[in-house]
Amino acid sequence: MKSEALKYIPVNLANIFISFGTITILTRLLSAAEFGRYALVITTLNFIHMGFFTWLEASMSRFHERADKTDSLDSHFKTLYYSAAAVLTLLIPLLSFAVFALEVDSRMRLLLTFAIVSTAVHLFYNLTQECHKAAHRIGRYSAVHSTQLVLSFSAGILLVMFTPLREAGPFVGMIIGGLITVIVELPWLIIRMMGGRFKPALIREYFLYGTPICFSLILAYALENGDLYFIRFYLNDAAVGAYSAGYNLASRSFDFIFVWLAMAAMPLAISTLERSGEDETRRVLSDYGDLLIMIALPAAIGIALVSKEAVIVLGEPVRNDALIVMPWIAFAALLNGFINYYVHQAFVLAKKLQLLAAIMVLPVLINFGLNIVFIPQYGLVGALIATLCAYSVAIIVTVIAARRVFPLPLPVMTFAKCGLGCLIMAAGLYAIPFNEMWPDLITLFLKAISGGVIYVAAIYALDTAGIRKIIKSRSLKA
Repeated sequence: MKSEALKYIPVNLANIFISFGTITILTRLLSAAEFGRYALVITTLNFIHMGFFTWLEASMSRFHERADKTDSLDSHFKTLYYSAAAVLTLLIPLLSFAVFALEVDSRMRLLLTFAIVSTAVHLFYNLTQECHKAAHRIGRYSAVHSTQLVLSFSAGILLVMFTPLREAGPFVGMIIGGLITVIVELPWLIIRMMGGRFKPALIREYFLYGTPICFSLILAYALENGDLYFIRFYLNDAAVGAYSAGYNLASRSFDFIFVWLAMAAMPLAISTLERSGEDETRRVLSDYGDLLIMIALPAAIGIALVSKEAVIVLGEPVRNDALIVMPWIAFAALLNGFINYYVHQAFVLAKKLQLLAAIMVLPVLINFGLNIVFIPQYGLVGALIATLCAYSVAIIVTVIAARRVFPLPLPVMTFAKCGLGCLIMAAGLYAIPFNEMWPDLITLFLKAISGGVIYVAAIYALDTAGIRKIIKSRSLKA
């Protein structure tokens, strides 16, 4: 699993560059209110995609191994791509009607229209990428995805800078980047589907498997981003922009960690379960859980410790309010990532996704209720209180339920040792006399390097997750 994860480093570096570049540049080019509208539409776009399309993407990955073993990949592909076209044919007119029926200004209507087009394009793009991941074609996946990210980012920023599109520019950029990569992949797709048959019988199986994933992802995403709608209702677009900027700057660091490791772990876990059974799958998940904790826990502590310096990357319109958000969201993002990218996998492997969807209802309701109570009284701090309370409930109930449906290993000892390593790191950073007159970016860099060195030394001394043996064995191979 560890070697698989290393192969995904290039594409995740591209993800890091593009995501942080997007936040940094857009918060400088756009006003706080414009960035707030952009954030609301991105959130709405993701809700639409999860609600209607994720079942197709999940089925591409989950049933790829079975189709390969039965020599029916061509029919598997054709069924999914034809189904995607049918869903879009029915859905796009309905969504378009809904956009024009909404009581919103013309600017928001334009944003929503571009968002709908972009999610339609990215459905076909994502299906192909899920196929590459499931087949462990990591090089092709990385090359295509990195290209799409760079094209979408570059086009979007140029449109913001040189056209009147403003906050709509990034969505047009997504359409351009997605279309180019889909066209490039089209010959590969046609060849793979040749000889296959569209099998209506498979659609029901795919839909029954994937629909609970859609519901569970919607609920998880509502828990993570639903507060933006409450902030907009009780406050304004500018407050949404500031909250979203601080939230994303803190949480996206975790997204890269979790998504990077999940890219390698989950296709491997699924294929291992199909080929070797439950015991071997537990070993894969155990390695995965150890890596998550070893990397994500110090990242959460580190973000909280350097938030004052890190917020300098944001534009002036959102910077002050974003600083309030960042330290607390770091811990919320850690809980969210562990739920979505580790605990969630127990339900996927056990095919008990209906249970996961049902469990997530309670934390979402808690979050919404507390937002209604706290935001009018405490503003953005109220949204933070609601988020942390809801995630605390979510981690407890999902872990308990996950352990009942699949023997999910819990990295308790790794967590304890990494927690001690983080305490040593925090104490070391506190003891180092950083000069307050240094520029924030210099201090941020020095703190990050110093904290990383201290933490690595601490977990090596504690032999966390058998790290000494791993390093020694790799040194001997080299």
